[in-house]
Amino acid sequence: MKRPPLPLRALAAFEAAARLESFRAAAEELALTPSAVSHQIRILEARLGLRLFNRVGRGVVLSPDGAELFGRISGSFDALAEAVEAAARRGRRARRPEVVVLRTPPSLAGNWLLPRLPVFLAGHPEIDIRVHADLRLATEGGGRAEAEGGVDLAIWYGDHAPAAAVPLLAETIQPLCAPSLAARGLGGPRDLLALPLIVTRDNRVSWEGWFRRQGVALDDGFAGTLQLDPSHVAIEAAVKGLGVVLESDALTGDALRAGRLVAPFPGLGVSWTAYWLDIAPGAMRRASVGAVRAWLLESAVRPASD
Repeated sequence: MKRPPLPLRALAAFEAAARLESFRAAAEELALTPSAVSHQIRILEARLGLRLFNRVGRGVVLSPDGAELFGRISGSFDALAEAVEAAARRGRRARRPEVVVLRTPPSLAGNWLLPRLPVFLAGHPEIDIRVHADLRLATEGGGRAEAEGGVDLAIWYGDHAPAAAVPLLAETIQPLCAPSLAARGLGGPRDLLALPLIVTRDNRVSWEGWFRRQGVALDDGFAGTLQLDPSHVAIEAAVKGLGVVLESDALTGDALRAGRLVAPFPGLGVSWTAYWLDIAPGAMRRASVGAVRAWLLESAVRPASD
């Protein structure tokens, strides 16, 4: 038996207006104008020979005939929505995700990249980001991102970036400590000499260099240092109150915003462009690589919680 054609556009407009109890809200959901929704409902009323809505003030309510029709079709629309979503899930599983390989210094991966990664992955299930945390990107020179084979993007630290890399993150290196240490009363840079100073091997600014900038000599009052590498280990030690670390706000931004670390002398930091982003020439035309690159550059200008 041949099924008569259904007025699907008109039924969709009616179902949305009935469920939301508003032509305007239905129009917003369906990306239509309120007049277009009203027009579709008039088409349906003309076909059925029934009034489906009654106007009350500036709004509308279902008529008895409209309420009966809505009760009979609303479950069907829910079933249709679930069927379409189930098919879409099967389609997403059937598509092989695009693999994008990103190399980055370990501390940047742990302290800056990972807090931001879940939001990107949720919005881009079609992209499989594989992060290689590589200390050489912070300590050695090297060629383009593809030199290691299969690498699409690379984040470089300091002076080691290839000439074609673009600026990603600036940093300010300054003394940072747990609030409990700052509460001891630090009147000036010399007061830091009475506290354990956490040292990391590859920082661009040493404690000796920082004190020299402040006109402070490391005299007999110096409490000594605690060597911890890499930077994310040193930062965690500072959070736990083991000492004062001379570190980058690019790596400690989340801890500073959360109050786990404080900067006792915020005006005495040293700033520069520290991290650079390089793309392998062979990956430039891949949309997935371009999406990750654009996300990294955008993430560099806003905190992880945005």
